[in-house]
Amino acid sequence: MAKFTYLAKTKDGVTKQGIVTASSEDSALSALQGKDLIVISLQDISKQSSFGKDLEILNRVSGRELVVFTRILSVFLEVQIPLVDAIAVLRDQSKSNKYFTGILDQIVLDMQDGNLLSDAMEKHPKVFDTLFVSIIRSGEASGGLQEALLYMADYLEEQYDLNNKIKGALAYPVFVMLIFVVLGLGIAYFVLPQLVEVLDSVASDQELPWMTQIVVAGSNFLQEYVWLVLIGLVGIVGGIFYFLKTEVGIKFADKWKLRIPVFGQLFTKLYIARFATNLRNLLRAGVPLISSLEISSKVVGNYIFENIIKEAISNVKAGGQLSETLMKHNEVPYIASQIISVGEKTGKTILVLETLTRFYKQEVDTLVANMTVLIEPVMIVGLGIGVAIFVLSILMPIYNIAGSF
Repeated sequence: MAKFTYLAKTKDGVTKQGIVTASSEDSALSALQGKDLIVISLQDISKQSSFGKDLEILNRVSGRELVVFTRILSVFLEVQIPLVDAIAVLRDQSKSNKYFTGILDQIVLDMQDGNLLSDAMEKHPKVFDTLFVSIIRSGEASGGLQEALLYMADYLEEQYDLNNKIKGALAYPVFVMLIFVVLGLGIAYFVLPQLVEVLDSVASDQELPWMTQIVVAGSNFLQEYVWLVLIGLVGIVGGIFYFLKTEVGIKFADKWKLRIPVFGQLFTKLYIARFATNLRNLLRAGVPLISSLEISSKVVGNYIFENIIKEAISNVKAGGQLSETLMKHNEVPYIASQIISVGEKTGKTILVLETLTRFYKQEVDTLVANMTVLIEPVMIVGLGIGVAIFVLSILMPIYNIAGSF
């Protein structure tokens, strides 16, 4: 099956665009015409130019947009607006994001063909992940779609706020380091050469301190190979980003996220909170334990925890308990394994998962708050040391020259 992007008009003159799945272009055309659409253009996605494919990276739905969509859709259902009409209204209100508009348009068309909302959403995994689809499907099966949407909106908002807190804590040191590097390169390229000329003319017969020699050598190298340095920096940064998008790079990053001092604790607690939240939501929605664990493993966000959960699935299928597997792995905090074990023994797994979720969310919030407070003085001290080394490397030969007279 292939996917085709289309631009079409209804008999009323309303322009529609979206994606249709069909075995061939003729089949896609017939399917669209069968919906009383006048097709203006139809293009196979697989035959798009490489430039067009690169632009697909820009096609995304932000966490905030998804939260707003889910919450407003739940409100529309609460006031008894038909589901298809509700999504159509939201589609027309999302004109600022053409990518999301196209997806919602396709969902409307699929539902008009008799498909369930969960089945229509499942065709767009980049926007609606496995957890989202499973919660919606459970709500459809139980007749509580509006409650499922409201529940999902609360969950997405919690995750969105949590991710923003972590990004905010990490953004400050990254920004400061970037400014420090840019200023350092600028001073080394524009200021240092003039100081070096002064030192050479005044202290031509004296040996410069080793610290000064290093700074001068770095400045001379930058003067002679500035384009090579810039290309090298861009290549290194680009290579790192490319590597981190590969399977090997993702596994490498996931592994070291758990080992970095301070940040390792933060990521561990974040993954535990995410796992407990997802498992609780799925079990509360009536999804069987094995299916809930399988979905949770896919959305936990770390391949090490994903493998641990998969191992737990095999153990549960064999008649064991989830906590037995968690206790075998040092990546999972002992307290978390014990809390889940208590829930399994007392038959109150959902309740203890609720407690675990609340506990680790508080832990993450506390860690992020502490990091935000501590990062600023650490960065100031680090920058102060860097500036001190730079100033000393320039002032030391000047003092030596002054002392020789």
